[in-house]
Amino acid sequence: MTACDSQQQQDEFVSSASDTPSGFVRTDSNGAIVDDDKDDWRIAPIYGGKVRLDPPYPNPATVDFVTIPVTILEFNSIQGGLSLRARDASGNLRTLDDILDSSDPGAYIFRFSPALLARTGLIRLFIFDRLGELVSYGDLMVE
Repeated sequence: MTACDSQQQQDEFVSSASDTPSGFVRTDSNGAIVDDDKDDWRIAPIYGGKVRLDPPYPNPATVDFVTIPVTILEFNSIQGGLSLRARDASGNLRTLDDILDSSDPGAYIFRFSPALLARTGLIRLFIFDRLGELVSYGDLMVE
């Protein structure tokens, strides 16, 4: 029964990721949270206790680089790495950065330029594992 419950929770998490972006975690240029959004950057149920994310900074962002810290908490909890993606101005899902190997516990970072998206406004970011399973999502305000 717990496998069915876990899959249902994961399906609900994935479904909520496709909602229209609303609100964002406001951070300064050093990553300190200025204003929180409890809906952003939650961890998928199947990765609970295995991964921790800090919100992107700075947020709001300009064309400079944005950083998203990731901490892997367990050995081999994520096989094959992680991928950060978002929809570009044409609506296509575009890869912004990859963490190629995340099998060992430790600190990792995604780093990218919002200019890759060629758009401004509130943008939903997605983090996937190499099998295409959603790990987390959240919103970035690009000015």
